[in-house]
Amino acid sequence: MKKEKYVFSESLKRSILDQVLSGSITKEEARRRYGIKSKSGVLYWLRNYEKYGTCSLNLLNHPMPLNPEEPTPPEPSAEELKFRIKELERQLSDEQLRSNAYSLMIDIAERELKVPIRKKSNTK
Repeated sequence: MKKEKYVFSESLKRSILDQVLSGSITKEEARRRYGIKSKSGVLYWLRNYEKYGTCSLNLLNHPMPLNPEEPTPPEPSAEELKFRIKELERQLSDEQLRSNAYSLMIDIAERELKVPIRKKSNTK
């Protein structure tokens, strides 16, 4: 046996949502009063209405926008890009100096303390 699928019109869905949003009935009361079988049907309609301005999504008539709230950031100018490159090159040289300093500190500690600190390459 197939379950019957009830289709509610857009105007009825909006009427139900208006009652829920005004606080005159709860989502559960609306579900019982109008015979909505899905426990989350009213919530689904509400989310679609808030996001797309319609209760039901018909993808043929209303294509969904791809992230309409997020505009694409403007392209940085050549001067900004050059500045960013110089900044990154400076950070790279700083990190290379830091790496060399750590390596030198380990060399000195191994020599003075006569203790191997570096991990051997073939150990597990």
